[in-house]
Order: sequence, then C-alpha cells, then structure tokens
Amino acid sequence: MLFCSPLWAEEHKVACGSWIEIAAHPLEDYHFVKWNDGNQDSIRQIQVHEDATYIAYFAANCEEYANWPIISLYDWLLMVDVRAINEMGYYFAPEDVSWYRVVGEPDDMHNQFPLDDQLVEEDNYYLTIDQSLKGSGTYYAVIDVSDSQGMLCDGLMRSVLVSYAGSQQPAKVALIPNAVVMGQTMQLKGLNPDENSDIFIYSTTGQLIEQFVSTGESTIQLDAAQVAGCYQVVVKSPSITQILRYIVNNK
Repeated sequence: MLFCSPLWAEEHKVACGSWIEIAAHPLEDYHFVKWNDGNQDSIRQIQVHEDATYIAYFAANCEEYANWPIISLYDWLLMVDVRAINEMGYYFAPEDVSWYRVVGEPDDMHNQFPLDDQLVEEDNYYLTIDQSLKGSGTYYAVIDVSDSQGMLCDGLMRSVLVSYAGSQQPAKVALIPNAVVMGQTMQLKGLNPDENSDIFIYSTTGQLIEQFVSTGESTIQLDAAQVAGCYQVVVKSPSITQILRYIVNNK
C-alpha cells in the first residue's frame, strides 16, 4: 500500500483483510483537502483487500490572502487598493482584475471557481456600481497574481466583500443595534409576517455561518457572533432583498 504526501511516500505490506489507519498531516501553511478516492477524513481506517494507492492532497492556507483591501472612493465607486496589495509583495495589471456579483453565496476560490457568481463586465481596478449596475448586491474583485514568483499564494485571490443597496433604495429592514459585543442579542425588524423570509449570516470572508427561515414574524431576535469582526445579514423574501451589517467588538 502506498501513501504519499507532497514531501514523502511510504509503502506498507499488510495481510489481506487487515485494518490499518492512514493519516494526512499537512505542513505549516498548508491544509488537508482530500484523498485521491474523494474521502475527506484526514485520519481514516481502511480494510485492505487488494493492492491500492492512497494520495493525500493539500492546499496552501490562502484565506488570509483572499481578502484584498478595497477603497470606497464614493458611494457608487469601488477601487482595489493597489498600493496596499503591492506592499504585500503582489503586483498585477488592470486586466488581471475581474469583478463579480455574488449569487447565493460567494464562490469558493479553492474548488471549481467560478460556479454561479455573476461576472461584471469591467476588467480593471474600478467598479462603478451605481452607474453601470442596477439594484442591490454584494460584489468582490478577483485578482490574478499568478506572476508573483515565490509567494505562497500566487493564484487567483478574492477581495473583501462589499454590499451595495443602491443610493435610491429605501431601507426595508433594520438591525438594532448594529454595533454589539460578543453574544449580545439584536433585533431584526421590518420583516413581512405574511411571507417566509430566508436569512443568511456571513463572516467577513464570505463564509456562511448561519441560515434559517422566519415565518409569520415582523421582528426576530439574533445573537451576535462569538468572534469579533464584521458580519453580513442577508434577508431574502418575495418582497424584500436586503443586506445588513453588524460589528462585533471584543468588549
């Protein structure tokens, strides 16, 4: 039996029918993804019936790089923070930047990107969301930094997520308060009690951390996240589509 990782491989001979344990241990700055047979358990038990090869796939921990800064120059204009990204050691041209509008939830940059997020036809540092796009939405930039030789994460990197409700669109739902401490209760007001409201809560990196449906209520209670940071609450119903934010402070 052959078990291999990016740096080493071992061959084991065991009796047919025996159970063995194999484990995938990533090096620093990497994480385990899956085995070559699709199994996603880093440590697993296998009963041996025939000769087999098991390969562990690892990927670089790029989450910290998948949050490039964005500058909001005006209410309707976003710009990739080129200077801040250059200071990290990454260089790119305007044609290396593509803007996307989130459909459902942000696409996973590490697996089968893109999936369903909508490509915005502006390939440069800027996104003029008010003048060229209608309606609300959440946007992000994908930057190709594959020419940054020697960097750990040198492929496609995603910027922070930016929500835009439209300068002419009145608020329908309110989150009170929207600056809280960890675990504090908030009120989400303005829901339509005559329809179901789908509510999604995302972390700053775009990870979906909670999802539920509100039925027959105009106000519901939300518990703030247990980790400091900025969070997004997406409310969707037949009559409401709105994105709210709240900040969790340490104390």
